[in-house]
Parts: sequence; structure tokens; C-alpha cells
Amino acid sequence: MISAKWVFTWKTDEHGRVTKAKARLVARGFSQREGIDYFETFAPTPAAACIRLLAATACEFNLDLCHFDAEQAFVQSNLEEDVFLRLPQGCGNMSGKVVRLNRSLYGLKQASRSWHSHLLTRMKTLGFEQCAADACVLRLVENGTVSIIAVVHVDDIFAVGRKSRCDRFCEDLNKLVPINNLGELRWYAGCHFSRDRSNGLLTISQKAFTDKIVEKFGIVSNRTIPAVVGLKLEEFENDEPEGDCPFREVVGSLMWLANQTRPDISNAVRAVARYAHAPKSVHWEAALSILKYLRATSDLGITFQRGSGLDLEVFADADYASKATDRRSVSGGVVMCGGAAVSWFSRTQKCVTLSTTEAEYVAMSECAKEALFMRHVWCFILPARGVPCMKVFEDNQGAVQLAQNPMTNSNSKHIDVRHHHLRELVFNGDIVVIHVPSEYQHADFLTKPLSKEAFEFHRDFLMNLSHKLML
Repeated sequence: MISAKWVFTWKTDEHGRVTKAKARLVARGFSQREGIDYFETFAPTPAAACIRLLAATACEFNLDLCHFDAEQAFVQSNLEEDVFLRLPQGCGNMSGKVVRLNRSLYGLKQASRSWHSHLLTRMKTLGFEQCAADACVLRLVENGTVSIIAVVHVDDIFAVGRKSRCDRFCEDLNKLVPINNLGELRWYAGCHFSRDRSNGLLTISQKAFTDKIVEKFGIVSNRTIPAVVGLKLEEFENDEPEGDCPFREVVGSLMWLANQTRPDISNAVRAVARYAHAPKSVHWEAALSILKYLRATSDLGITFQRGSGLDLEVFADADYASKATDRRSVSGGVVMCGGAAVSWFSRTQKCVTLSTTEAEYVAMSECAKEALFMRHVWCFILPARGVPCMKVFEDNQGAVQLAQNPMTNSNSKHIDVRHHHLRELVFNGDIVVIHVPSEYQHADFLTKPLSKEAFEFHRDFLMNLSHKLML
């Protein structure tokens, strides 16, 4: 039994649905016991790549990207567990009595899970189907074609389709769950969505958030690249004391930008984040360099362009044994769709590779896993187009041959079996590995610092910044 004092009020409409609720804990000692008051608490949220793929689809087909918001979401769902609380003074004859909650309440550990299950159940009654790859992506098929693609993020719902159909969907869902129609999607998770329908452009940027963190940490100068070429972050005095600086706060803010709209800082952020446990002055200066670059480029974002097509293209690259401390290589990968990047990563490899070919092969394997996820979602929202064979661009001839041929020799027989799933994908026709010259390997700047000219060339391609020159 939960013994705590809550002050709560609610209002219901003519259907008995809760339209407004408020609860406030006014006494300490509130706690839920696992296995008694709650069991499972996990609730999924959509992958950021799915949101970008949705935006690319809306831009390519000139569809509306609509935004809906659920009213008082968490108090709409029923509880499966028996949760009790003691009513506070002011409830008349019920004051001090123990009551059982019939519906979820903000603050309960299972509230988010209960709401997600409740919303999906209601959407399925309207005919929506759930994606197996991402539980937050749904589609509505009418007359053999997909009429609406929806993504659910807690109490936010994004829908791609004709505006008239999306508005009717809002009306239908509102009969089951109170929903507000917020019109065209403008803001989501700090990201600004702007459209230029006449030129067929849709841009996702984070200028407001970028300007905020730049001002917060007192950055007053600019840089043209986020990381200094040749800088060795592992070289510092071991007895140097840790700096009294908000290093982890800076890294956390930079990671959010890098994962949402700024692939151009992904490698630099990855490099400094490795030292978050014990940052030195060289690491703090490197983090400030990224902020200086952001100050100069705060208006940049990912731009999708109509007419670019929705084919998935993958670029994979690696920087062999770049870390002197552990000799780990760095993998970089990007999935392109709609003229810009929809998914990317820059990460240190989990195993020590013994050659450049092996490092590139491991990077391709990691890219293939991300590309397969994107293809599952792609096929779900675009079923009429069939299953695509994805192009994987690689600049290492040895890695290309290793992926296309089941060769085994002294240089490759030790490679972990888990990386050889790449060969099966090639054999089945799921992907085709294509050699690309190193200067056109656009994942290169996700693995190491580059010169200003090379960095801007790859950045402009991934973020589709060349459209600014054409307008």
C-alpha cells in the first residue's frame, strides 16, 4: 500500500474521458515497490532516424507533415496493477481513506508504458499497423495504398499524408483519446522543421538550442572546423589535475546536437567524450573548439530536397588504429535518403583490428546493421516500391573483395564470425558493395579530423548544403 498525500483534481467530458487532471505530491515517503505496485516500466520512443526518414518522405512526395498532441496523456490509460493511495484532507468524507487508482497518474513508474499501450490500442482500432522494426512507427493502408504514416513519441504524434486525411484521422482518434491538432510540424525535441514548398526543401535544424549553449558557455570566437587536424587528445601529463569545468555538461549538449541534426561534429564529439570520466585541459580546449565551430555555423541543418529520390545509399569508412592508447580503429557510416543523411554514426570499434582492410570490413559490417534497420522501416512505409538492394560505398579494395568473395587466408581467417554476415547480405542481394575513390568517401569525416576543404566537401554532401548555392 502506498501511504502518501496527493492533491489531485480532474475533469471529464460527456464521454467520461479525463480532459484535465492535476496531481501533486504534498508529503514525502511516496514509493512504489517493484513486483507489487509495478512490474514492467519500459516504453519505446522512435529512433531519430525514423523521424528524419519521415521528413524525407514528406518532402519527396510533397505531403503534409502534421503534428498532434494528446491532452493529459498519462491519466487516460487504465492501470493493470493495484495501486493505492491515501486521500488528503479536503476530500470531505473521503479524507484520509485509502482508495485504489483506476487510471494511471503522472509520477507512477508504469505511467509511460500504460499510456503507450493505451494509445497504440486505440490507433489499431482505426486500422493502423505497427512496424516490427520500430514500435513507434505505424501506417494506415486504404484501398491498397498507404494513406497515413504516423510516428508516436509519448504524447506527440506526427503524421505524413494529405492534410485533409490527417485532419480526419485527428477527428477519428479524438473520439477515443483527447487529441489537439497543432497543424504543420514546426518543433520536435528542440529541432525546428521548416519547409520551402516552392523549391521542394525541408530543413531540420537546431539553431535556437545551438545559440543557447554557445551563449551559456561564453563562446565569443569562431572556428571553421570542429577539430584540429593532428591533435592528440591522449597526450597529456598524467599528474595534471582535472580541470574545474562543466565538461560533462558540454559533452552532453554536443552529443544531443550530433545525434539529431549535426553529423559534422559527430567525430569530434566522439573523440572528446572518451575522456568525460577524467577531463584534462587539452580535452576542455577541444570541446570549446567544437562550440566555436557551432557558433559560426549555428544555422546549418539537414535539408531534404524533392526530386532526390528515396533510394537508400550507404557510405562506410574507417580510420585504422587511430588511438595510440588502445590501438582501436574508428568506424564511420552514413545512410543517405532524400538528398541528405537520415542516419549516421561515428564510434570506436569494439575489437582491435590488425590491418586497414579488416578495419574497413568491420566498419562495413556495422553500417550494414544500421542500413538493414533503415530498410525495414523504409519497406514498411513504402511497400509499393518493393525491397531495395542498397548500395554500400567503400574505398578499400581489400574490404570490397573480402565482402564479395568467401576467401580465407592468413590475413582474414581470424576475423570474428559476427562480421561475416556482410557476405550473406551480398550473396542474398540485400546489398551491393561498390568501390568509391577515397576523395568521394563521404563517411571519411566521421572517422578523423580533415582539412577545411575536405571537411566542408563531405559536410555539404551529407547535410545537402549545396542547395543554398542554387537558391
